[in-house]
Amino acid sequence: MIVLAGAYPASRVRGAAASAPRVTEIKQVTHDGYDKTGLVAGNSQVYVTELSAANRVIAKVSVRSSIRTLVSSAAAKSSFSNLQALDLSSDHTRLLVSSKRAGSGDSEFWILPAAGGTPVRVGNLTGRDASWSADGTELVYSKGSALYVASGAGAQPHEVYGATGAVFAPRFSPDGRQIRFTVSNAEQNTTALWEVGRDGSNAHELLGQWRYKSTACCGNWTVDGRYYIFQAGQTVPNTALVVNSLWALSGSGTDAHEEPVALTSGPTSFGNPSPSRGSENIWAIGVQPKVEVVKYEAGKKKYVPVIAGLSATDLEYSADGKWVAYVAIPQGTLWRARADGTDRLQLTSAPERAALPRWSPDGKQIAYASMKPVESSSSAGESWKLYLVSAGGGDPQRVLAGDGSQIDANWSADGAKLMFGDFAHDSGGLNIRILDVKNHATVTVPGSTGLFSPRWSPDGRYIAALSPDNTALMLFDFESQKWTKWIISAGAVNYPLWSADSQYLYFDDLVDGAEAIRRVKVGGSKAELVFELPSVERYSGALGLWSGRAADGSWMFVRDRSTQEVYQLRLQLP
Repeated sequence: MIVLAGAYPASRVRGAAASAPRVTEIKQVTHDGYDKTGLVAGNSQVYVTELSAANRVIAKVSVRSSIRTLVSSAAAKSSFSNLQALDLSSDHTRLLVSSKRAGSGDSEFWILPAAGGTPVRVGNLTGRDASWSADGTELVYSKGSALYVASGAGAQPHEVYGATGAVFAPRFSPDGRQIRFTVSNAEQNTTALWEVGRDGSNAHELLGQWRYKSTACCGNWTVDGRYYIFQAGQTVPNTALVVNSLWALSGSGTDAHEEPVALTSGPTSFGNPSPSRGSENIWAIGVQPKVEVVKYEAGKKKYVPVIAGLSATDLEYSADGKWVAYVAIPQGTLWRARADGTDRLQLTSAPERAALPRWSPDGKQIAYASMKPVESSSSAGESWKLYLVSAGGGDPQRVLAGDGSQIDANWSADGAKLMFGDFAHDSGGLNIRILDVKNHATVTVPGSTGLFSPRWSPDGRYIAALSPDNTALMLFDFESQKWTKWIISAGAVNYPLWSADSQYLYFDDLVDGAEAIRRVKVGGSKAELVFELPSVERYSGALGLWSGRAADGSWMFVRDRSTQEVYQLRLQLP
C-alpha cells in the first residue's frame, strides 16, 4: 500500500495554508522491472532512462497503455550512446539528452527527435545536467561546481554562479527569471536546494532550518510556477524506514519561514518528479527497496548470497567468525545473528536508524552509528552518533555527549578504546578522535583535520584515512606521530580494510576504469589490482556503496533487488 500525505495535515506545517497541496491518487504506470532514472513527462507519454551494466537507453512509455518503446537514433554508437533524458521541449517533439563517453567525467548535450531520428549536438557544451527554459530559447546547465546559461542551441555560454559543491538538476522558473538547482557536499554527504537569478543575482539557499533540508534535491516547477516539487528523505512515521518523499514548496520562495508540504510519506520511495505540461499531475519513479548481501567467489567468478533471504547491508563478523551484525533493509534496524543466519535478535528499534556495526574484540558489544529523527522542525538536520549495545540485547548507550556527528567506529585490539571520525558542526571541521571506553576521555589524532573514514591497523601502529573527495589516502604512524600521503587514486577509495598482518590496505575502487578491488602496501606509493568485479547492480544506501569481508576472507557486496517503476500522482493544488 502507498501512504499518501494525509498523515501530514496542513495545521502541522508552519506557513502552510489551510488548504495545502496534496496527492489524491497514485497509479503505477510501468511494470517492466527495468532500473530507471532521468524521468521526463509529456501529457500522454513519459520518457525514462533505463540502466543496464553496459549502457543507458531512453524508453517512451504510454501513460494509458503502459506500452514501452525505445527511442532510436540514427547516430553512430561510438559518438552517441550511454544516454540520459534531461528535458522535453514544450511542443513535445524534441528531447534534450546527455551522452557520456567512456573515460570522460562530463557528458555531451544533444537534441534528439522524440519520435526517433538524427540527433544534433547542443553547441560544444559538456557538463553534468541541463534543461531548457519554458520557451526553449535558453539552456541552463551545470559543470562541476559551476552553473551556466547558454542559448537553447548552445551558443554564448557563460557562468552565472559558482557553488561550493557539485551542481546538478538546474531548472528555470516558468517565467525564466529564476533558476533553482541542487548542490551536493561530498564531505558531509548532504545535498541542498539553491536559487539564483537568471543574471546570477541574489543567490541563496532555500528551506531555512527545515529538518530535512540536507537531503533535499532534484526539483521541478509546476507549469504555472505556483509550486516547486522536489524530493527529500524522511523517516516514515513510527518506523526506522527512511524513504525519499515528494514535497511541494511555493514557487515564489519569498517567505523564508515557509516550510514545504509533504505529498507522500512512504513506504515507497519517490524521486525524479516531473510535472505534466497541462494538468495537475506529476510523474515520479517509485522504488520498493530490497537487497541481498553477496560474496564474490573469485575462483568461480560469481556472486553467491551470504545468508539466503536476508535483505540487509553493513554485515560485520565477530572476531571468531561465529556471529554477524547487520542492518536490515529497508527498516534500518540493527540485528545480530549466528553466521548461518539463525538465532536472530533485533538490537535497535524505530525510529532509530543504524549503520556500520563493529564488534568488540571479545564479542560482547557492538559499536554502531545511529541516526534518530530530530523532533524540532527548526532543526538544521540530523546527524550520526556512536552507540554501544550488548550483543545479547538491552538499551543502547550513547558513546559521546555533545553536538557533532560521529561515524566509522574502530576498536583497539584490547577493546579499551574506540577511534572514530568526527564532524564538529560548530567549527565545521572533520577530524579523527580516540575515546577511552571506561572513562570517556577523548583525544584528537594530531594533524587529522580534514580527514575521514579512519581505519586502525590490527597491530595498532597505523591509521589510514581519506581526503573528503575520496581520492587521497593518508597514513598516520603512531611511532613517528606523523601523517604521510600514501597514494592519490585516479578513482575513488571506498570502504578501506586492513589485511590481518597490517601490511596492506585493501579498498573498493568504484571509478578507476572497471570496478575493482585494489590494495596498497605500507611503504608503497602505488595501488595494485587484486581483481576486477564482474557486473552487479549494487545498492546505494545511506552511506554509499558498501563493501566488506566475510569470515572466510571473501569480499562482500550488497546487490540491489529493488523494483523501480513509473507512477502517476494526481495532485490537488489550491
